[in-house]
Amino acid sequence: MPDTKSKIKQFQYESDAWRRVLVFLLQENAILKTRLAEVVRENNVSGDFLEIAEQYQNQFIQNDQIINFVRLDIGELDNLLTRGLHENGLVVKTIARKQKKLRKELTTLETTFNEIKIQFNNYLADTL
Repeated sequence: MPDTKSKIKQFQYESDAWRRVLVFLLQENAILKTRLAEVVRENNVSGDFLEIAEQYQNQFIQNDQIINFVRLDIGELDNLLTRGLHENGLVVKTIARKQKKLRKELTTLETTFNEIKIQFNNYLADTL
């Protein structure tokens, strides 16, 4: 069975990878918001289009909020990881539970984000 330091090191590696994913998602989301603004500004759009554009804008804003909540959760996990290195692994079970929860959250976040992005791009391709 792996020792506590090895487990915590793996958890730290995964946490670092998640932070990189969140940075990427924030950048992608900013690009989507910019594209939406460009389309609305540069095209003669109808009321129906503006209503749908507002829905996408709200989804993009929600994405930012969710990403920031997950970022906070990862920060809490990082604090636990630091404690775990200095407390003989007494918090490893708590870390493992939190890690498992975050894996699910990140998977859901990435899936939902990609679905919204594909729907948005398809909508623009079909409408413009």
